[in-house]
Amino acid sequence: MSLKLIKTYIAKKFIVSFCQIVLGFSLLIFFVNLLESLENLKDSDAPFYIAPFMAFLNIGDFLNDIISSIVIIASITTFLSLSIKSEITIMRVSGYSLWQILQPVMISAFCLGVFWITIFAPISSQMAKKFNSLDNIYVKKETREVLEPKNGIWLRQQNIGNENEEIIIQAKKVYSQNLEFKDVTVWFFDADNKFYKKIDSNKMTLNGDKWIIEEGVLNNFSLLNFKLESAEIPTNFNEEFVRQRILNDFQNVKLFTVFQLPSLIKDLKSSGFNTNKFKVYFHSLLSKPFLFMAITLIACFFGLNHIRNQNIAIMTFLGVIVGLVFYIISSIMIAFGASGLIPIFASTWLIVLICFAIGILLIYQKESL
Repeated sequence: MSLKLIKTYIAKKFIVSFCQIVLGFSLLIFFVNLLESLENLKDSDAPFYIAPFMAFLNIGDFLNDIISSIVIIASITTFLSLSIKSEITIMRVSGYSLWQILQPVMISAFCLGVFWITIFAPISSQMAKKFNSLDNIYVKKETREVLEPKNGIWLRQQNIGNENEEIIIQAKKVYSQNLEFKDVTVWFFDADNKFYKKIDSNKMTLNGDKWIIEEGVLNNFSLLNFKLESAEIPTNFNEEFVRQRILNDFQNVKLFTVFQLPSLIKDLKSSGFNTNKFKVYFHSLLSKPFLFMAITLIACFFGLNHIRNQNIAIMTFLGVIVGLVFYIISSIMIAFGASGLIPIFASTWLIVLICFAIGILLIYQKESL
């Protein structure tokens, strides 16, 4: 049998294993999400098909989170299957090295990585946006598109007309269509950065070059809970700037594709906003194909075992545990990178390099046995 046929056979085996595991996880995720959706929608008037549709829309986001673990499990499964059927032994006896056997899996993993970030990720981001839309309508009872970050929305601007003074605006949520901010608090700081008054309001809108506050409550050193029918605060923000740049900074980074991120990062950076979380996510996407290749090296060490090896079950179990540990560590590193605690390179590409180094050492050890 020619080397080309052997490589094609191994590559097909890996891809089939990958698809089967993705399907298995997708079904599991679907039914878990279905139970949650049914619970969230029990008091709503949503049509019967909304719950399963929302459960389906959530699959892509979950798969994106665990894809690295899926790749290592698929790789271990592929190599374990080849070992159990003694196909690896036959290939080695025929003169093929582990590197030649690994090559089709590594190339397939790289191609899957490219497919994942260029095709699947954009589809899953659209699924996530549709899910958020349905969640707003049927669960949160919002008829308009709303942005509601976990820690609220924070804006800072100069207090126009008062030199060196600053204003900090905090809102729990904003309707992006007409830039209506809800549950707003506006803090005023003097030139010495000392707080001197604040305004609380249920609603604030951007109208031209001013913020319009309706039915506010003013507190300062001389007034306590003073009711305002309306108030205007001059601003140098315009609607396009707030909608296209500032609000994007509070969006879930997973809603953006690898094609959208470069221009978004450039816009936010030119506006003086922190772009760490977007840069880290962008580089984590770019590194995925190479990460998948590195993972297959580690998986080979745990998956390739002689059928008579009594530790075959233990090695397989350890391989799955390594995949889980790797997922946890990479998630922590990405979180550190997004918060600026470690460099972007260290939180993304360094992990890939470390995996490659470990994988190569393990394969050399396996080759020498």
